[in-house]
Amino acid sequence: MSEAWKHLDLEGEGLQSANLRLVKLMKRRPRAYGLLVLFPLGLHRAYLNDARGAWAYRVATLAAVVAWWFGFGWVALGLLGAILAVALYDIRWVEDRVALINKTLRIHLYKTKAAAPAPKGFRGRYTDDSLDEYVKLKEQERGGHVLPGKDPALNSRSRAPSFAEQEAMLKELAQAKQKKPNP
Repeated sequence: MSEAWKHLDLEGEGLQSANLRLVKLMKRRPRAYGLLVLFPLGLHRAYLNDARGAWAYRVATLAAVVAWWFGFGWVALGLLGAILAVALYDIRWVEDRVALINKTLRIHLYKTKAAAPAPKGFRGRYTDDSLDEYVKLKEQERGGHVLPGKDPALNSRSRAPSFAEQEAMLKELAQAKQKKPNP
């Protein structure tokens, strides 16, 4: 499907406008996983609205670098191992977090959308004062259907013919066509 609709805004307050806003706000999985590659900086957590987690990555990375600088190699390796373990957990966490954020955005956007007021004098689909006229009109508009007992081709039957009866009628029509001379 073409992505052109994302650039076309009819400037209304309908569903199309709400969907355009939603597309701009939604988080993208590829972008989050791309930022996960730079996990020591915590950019994937910042992108997914987890500021505490992002700063925890940054502080732990900085602590590991400082520990390495001052000669505490085992402490630095321990911190880097812990950061890597959390980054491996974040591979699954990203999926859940993106789904949660996008679901929350959809719910918020569609629930807070102001509904257009009903037209003046609107009382529902049918009005009570002319319901009888409406029913009579609609019964005449049967779209090719004939009420039982009203079709002369069925000899005023009260039900539709069975398949066997329909086949018999078709045979009679075919025989009548064969008997008729061609002009």
